[in-house]
Amino acid sequence: MKKFFSSFFLLGVVGFLSVEAQSYEQWINKSIDHLEKNRLDSAEYTLKKAMQLEPANKNNAMLLMSMGVIQRELGRLNDAYISFTAALPGYPQPNVVLHNRASLLCDMDRFEEAMTDYNAILKRDSTDIEAYYRRGVLYLEQKNREKAESDFRRAQQLDSENRYSLLSKALIYKLDDDWEAAEKVYTLLIDSEGNAPSALYMNRAECYVNTEQLFKASADLRIAEPNEKQNPYFYFLRGRVRLMQYDKVAAKADFVKAKELGYDDVIADEWIKKSDKR
Repeated sequence: MKKFFSSFFLLGVVGFLSVEAQSYEQWINKSIDHLEKNRLDSAEYTLKKAMQLEPANKNNAMLLMSMGVIQRELGRLNDAYISFTAALPGYPQPNVVLHNRASLLCDMDRFEEAMTDYNAILKRDSTDIEAYYRRGVLYLEQKNREKAESDFRRAQQLDSENRYSLLSKALIYKLDDDWEAAEKVYTLLIDSEGNAPSALYMNRAECYVNTEQLFKASADLRIAEPNEKQNPYFYFLRGRVRLMQYDKVAAKADFVKAKELGYDDVIADEWIKKSDKR
């Protein structure tokens, strides 16, 4: 999705170019070709060549935006942050850049800065449902349930069928420990998305764990596993399933792995002790 996103914006740039900027256009076309072939390093290189050729070109903000997406995909988060920030002043739709930068900042654990970006988005557009959802999640990180619920409910008021409104609804159910209701929302989302992201399966697995539907939880975790191998919460959830299945050795290994990957030490240690009990 990120690569398509980059190609989309680059194609938009090509459409705006004048006949006099052929070399600039050629570098961009080469970048599009590299993106389509998943050659991300080469795509970044050719974007830089275009900008070096015409450093004052008004379309460079769009190239910087695309370059930031590529750099994030390559795992170079600091470079992506620099590119998004440089793109912001000249980009025709600032909220698009702010959404990308805020999401990136969350990946970098820079939550206060991400909150600032979501506030800026909502100041520009008070109907941005995704921003309400994501800001609500940040409020939860700050343990501010009241503000989180306010954002989630605002998202639902704007459009109850929107994907982020449904995610907001599921989170409210989870906050109220209504795991069965939350599971129904996640199932609706999974069924409505052709290739549902692993995060949805993880969330539904959490609902199944908390309602002791172990077979279903295991099935969802198996689906999520290829994309969640660096997610400590994946191992924590699987550890809980294995512990309830009386496989204490495997459960302990999962809790230890979760701790190694950064899961809360106190919680992880508590569950490691549970798996040690005879």
